Amino acid sequence: MAFRLCTRNRLGLSLAVTSALTIAMLTSTKARAAEYVVYERDREPVTATSALALGFDAEGAVPTTTPRFLSGNTLSGGSGFKLRIGDQIHMPGLRVTPEGGYAFDHLFASDDSGTSYDWNMHRFFGGVRVAFGRVVVPGFYGHLGYGWRDTGDPTITQTGGLAFDAGFTLDIHIVPHFGFGAQAEYASIDTQPYAPQWIALGLHADLVL
Repeated sequence: MAFRLCTRNRLGLSLAVTSALTIAMLTSTKARAAEYVVYERDREPVTATSALALGFDAEGAVPTTTPRFLSGNTLSGGSGFKLRIGDQIHMPGLRVTPEGGYAFDHLFASDDSGTSYDWNMHRFFGGVRVAFGRVVVPGFYGHLGYGWRDTGDPTITQTGGLAFDAGFTLDIHIVPHFGFGAQAEYASIDTQPYAPQWIALGLHADLVL
């Protein structure tokens, strides 16, 4: 009789210990799950910031079409610059900059008689610039606007038309709010006849305020 009571007491004790361990394990699992939910809930959301962006480009220009004009002029390489202003929207790993500005490009010319008529191209434009990364930042851009040419050549009428450009960039950002880099661009102005088209290669700098 004593042996049966002892066995029952041991069996009851074992069941009590097992139940206690099970409850403890379940409680611990729920506690860990609660910690995970709180951690996810307290994580900082991804936000975007925007700031005024000012840019300057300096470039060399090479015409892609070099027709022989009635005056005997032949276009050769030149140079130019851009002034840009925009609103840079900065997200982790991404920069989007709607922008506008003014561009000027000069193409040198020569002819057989020694009288040459250089070309000056002016553009007002608007577009967007997109870049990826934090330190080494590749990107691309495109602009549309209005442009006109000033040649001084009496055989070419002075006209204006749709201006277009598109290019690729590679920037370096190692100083806060400042970046610099290089660009390669195709540009054109739809002025008929003899619409200027050229490739521009250069350097640029951007300041974010």
